Amino acid sequence: MLAKDLVELHRQQTLEQFDVPVHLETTAERISFEDDYVVLHTNNPAHPDLESRTVIVAGGHGAFEPKKLPGYDVTPWEGRGAYYLVGSKDEFAGKKVLIVGGGDSACDWVVNLLDVADRIGLVHRREGFRAHEVTVKQVEDAAAAGLIDLHVPFQIRDVKGNGRIEAVKLFHSETDEELEVECDALLLQLGFKTALGPLKEWGFELEKGAIRVDSLFRTSLDRVWACGDISTFDGKLKLIATGYAEAAIAVAQAIHHIRPETKLQPKYSTNTGVPGGVAGQP
Repeated sequence: MLAKDLVELHRQQTLEQFDVPVHLETTAERISFEDDYVVLHTNNPAHPDLESRTVIVAGGHGAFEPKKLPGYDVTPWEGRGAYYLVGSKDEFAGKKVLIVGGGDSACDWVVNLLDVADRIGLVHRREGFRAHEVTVKQVEDAAAAGLIDLHVPFQIRDVKGNGRIEAVKLFHSETDEELEVECDALLLQLGFKTALGPLKEWGFELEKGAIRVDSLFRTSLDRVWACGDISTFDGKLKLIATGYAEAAIAVAQAIHHIRPETKLQPKYSTNTGVPGGVAGQP
């Protein structure tokens, strides 16, 4: 199952089943505490202030931004042949694709685009790759079979084109030898950097860019919990599996704060464990 399919199934199971209000393209810029309410002050004119009795922060790693190419500014070519993300493999159908990077994402896209692109080149500034050894072997086998062009250790010196990318000039990391590669799609897979954004100003106890929580996923702010990759504690594992468990515990604690009489042990059914989720249930 692809990640997007898992997300869609979760959306159907939660948002559609329980009619949860959703505020997209909305940033919670500030937090305040007014009597019994926690208030999130947003940048959305339609919903500037969101009031609740509890808040759970599940912001993943934070706001993601693709890492830029060091040594050469590709910004002018963004939207004109330079890509950081792949929305659909079809975007690269019949194209000469040059992929930059040496990690899992770069090697994965080499393999995934083999049956789509007209030609694939992989550029990495070092000899070795950081990707999973199985994927690295697939890339090396494809290169040995003449299915892809492997340019290591090379880096980008210049990008050429008339309106859109037409070619990329590379240079050898050690000898400075230059090589010009024809391409009409430059896929930069250099990883992502994350930032807490406005959250870092809310007053949380922070540790290495994450929100420190206790064993019940309480933060240093009253009535605010945090779970998933954005939280940290001794023994933390950043896995989807543990993220599910952390979210369940945080939600149970938040509900218990609002309704102290509520039992913390949920029922096994998808919906009967949610107060109000079934007609006639308090």
